Formats: sequence, structure tokens, C-alpha cells
Amino acid sequence: MSAQTLLSGGDKWYSYSGEVFGDVSAPATISMILIPNTGLRDSLMQIQPFYGAEIATGSGSQLGIIVKLDDVTVIRQQQMGGTLNYDRNEQTNLFVPRQSKIEIIRLNTSSNNTQISGVNVIGYYI
Repeated sequence: MSAQTLLSGGDKWYSYSGEVFGDVSAPATISMILIPNTGLRDSLMQIQPFYGAEIATGSGSQLGIIVKLDDVTVIRQQQMGGTLNYDRNEQTNLFVPRQSKIEIIRLNTSSNNTQISGVNVIGYYI
């Protein structure tokens, strides 16, 4: 799990989870990024999830992410279904008020819990 890191210019920050995957015992959700306090300035945050090739392509078996802002789910998305849609990773932008808690959680499915996924974020102070 990753936390917030300030860039040298002081006007941006980033965080990345690296590759996350499970095994047959993986839980329904895995925390990938946890930032307990985003700092003293508001941010525009870009969220870039990525997914490896799917193991199973059936309906409801796609991985996804949940984004929580101060423990409230503000984004819940799954990758697009079908064979090898790893090239359709979607970027999402989110306004983050100062001193907010951010958590990005991997939404697992039993069919694809060994599939690789992860998330990168960059925040621009505004």
C-alpha cells in the first residue's frame, strides 16, 4: 500500500500502488493506496488504474476500483468486460478538498483475483 509523496516543486504530489494481485484466498477488496491527510491545499487528482489481461471474461468478473474520500465512496468503476481489454484503462479526475483522507481499493472478483492491477495518482494543488 502506498502513501502520498510530494514532488520537488511543492505544487504536485503522487502515489502509486505497484502491481497488486491475489490468489484464491484473496478478499473481495484490497486497499491499494491510503493517504490519511492530503495536506493544507485543495487538489485536482488524476486517478489512473491499470489492469493486466483478464483470466475470466464472463459477466461480472471484471476487476475495478473504489475511491473513498473521507470514508465516503465517490467513485466505483470496473474495467470494461471482454477479452484482453487491458488497453482500455480509464483515467478519472476528482476534486479533493484540503486535509482529506483518500483511499483507493481494488475491487476483486473470485474469477480474476489473480489478475494483475494497480493504480497511479497525481494530485495538482489548486
